[in-house]
Amino acid sequence: MKSFDSKLCVPTVRKCDVRTQAFTLMELLTVIAIIGVLASLLFPAVRSARQSANKAKTRVQFNQWAAAIEGFRSEYGYYPVFHSSNLVNPVGQNTDPSTLHLFHDVLAGRRRDGSALPAYSSTTDAQFPEVQNRRLASFHSFGASDFTTDNLLHDACDNTSIAVLVDRDLDGIIKVGSDFTTLPPVNGLTPTSADFPDAGVRAGVVFYSASPDASPANPEFIFSWK
Repeated sequence: MKSFDSKLCVPTVRKCDVRTQAFTLMELLTVIAIIGVLASLLFPAVRSARQSANKAKTRVQFNQWAAAIEGFRSEYGYYPVFHSSNLVNPVGQNTDPSTLHLFHDVLAGRRRDGSALPAYSSTTDAQFPEVQNRRLASFHSFGASDFTTDNLLHDACDNTSIAVLVDRDLDGIIKVGSDFTTLPPVNGLTPTSADFPDAGVRAGVVFYSASPDASPANPEFIFSWK
């Protein structure tokens, strides 16, 4: 603001007071506390959204695998026979991609490393993929994202313990007792009759795996039919 000296009539400039603006320690602590509260609310929501997305991806993956198995049945007239444990990756599954992986090899018509299956002979085990899939047809093209670093198949939630059940008697219902003896556990957890009814599930092929937060106290699953 300009003013005039009464004697010299020379305009002078009146200096304004300038106060340095800065956060006090209390203000900084308040801001940090607010950020902490917002983070505690946001992170669980983001984690929950990510888990929901991975569960949805897993169901899509299961449906694609089921479609491949149905394609096998359309080609040969019967469902393929997988490991007696009814698991995609049986306990002790060899991680060497050049060796047998029954679930993969039967549906892909080749080994995990892309090499050809061994030649069929009259002495070959009837369960081996070169016997079941004699035409070496590819019913599903497994990508790199389908495998762990140990060359095991996994779902979108990183589960390698995945159950696969098929309608062995072709009556349109997958049922304990007629199609398999007991429900296979995944990650040490077994579905109850509330999830897998005694009357069975009306489907030709089903998959299930454990949810990311599943525990013995909270046994949750990802089912292909739900």
